[in-house]
Amino acid sequence: MLKRLRTYFLTGLLVLAPVVITGYIIWKLFVFVDHLTGATLRGGYIRPGGVPGIGFVTVILIITLTGALANNILGRSLGGVVEGLILRVPFLRGVYLTLKEMGEALLSDKKGVFQRVVLVPFPGPGVYSIGLVTTPPPRSVDDAVGTPLEGVFIPTPPNPTTGHLVYYPREQVISTTLRVEQAVKMILSGGVVVPMDPGPSSQEPARSEKGAT
Repeated sequence: MLKRLRTYFLTGLLVLAPVVITGYIIWKLFVFVDHLTGATLRGGYIRPGGVPGIGFVTVILIITLTGALANNILGRSLGGVVEGLILRVPFLRGVYLTLKEMGEALLSDKKGVFQRVVLVPFPGPGVYSIGLVTTPPPRSVDDAVGTPLEGVFIPTPPNPTTGHLVYYPREQVISTTLRVEQAVKMILSGGVVVPMDPGPSSQEPARSEKGAT
């Protein structure tokens, strides 16, 4: 009876934990966005502190209207004026351009941010880490080293948004058949969640046959 109850408890935990954690993250994100606006825009005139959800809808509408405005001639002209003013300030210029380039790279649907999943020697020789191939370095960097380099982002478990950007000679980069989303799952879980093996490689049967003989 105790073993059965233990099995039921662990099964319920496995079912509820991902649902509860996902719901909690969604709720915290909702609350964060909902409180980006002031109490007045959240319906503070209806009840003290505002009505939950009005701020969230307001932020979504502001973003959508900004995008619609930016897509017409007047919006592009106004955006160019604002951007020109920001670029005149030395410190803000660097921050603005960096954030703009990151946003364009992450939100663009023309090309994936990360091209493929590889293995690279990190943090030292003989030890391999999962890496995501990103944009190659400038030509001047390749010329300074004297060999073509691959830009590899090495995520840090369990938060794949942080990590190290390392440039490796192409011969040190080992390609894999993993998809980017599979690699991210492995990193998020600390290696607990591993994608299904597609099957033995062409070399494995040869090794088994050699051992049998």
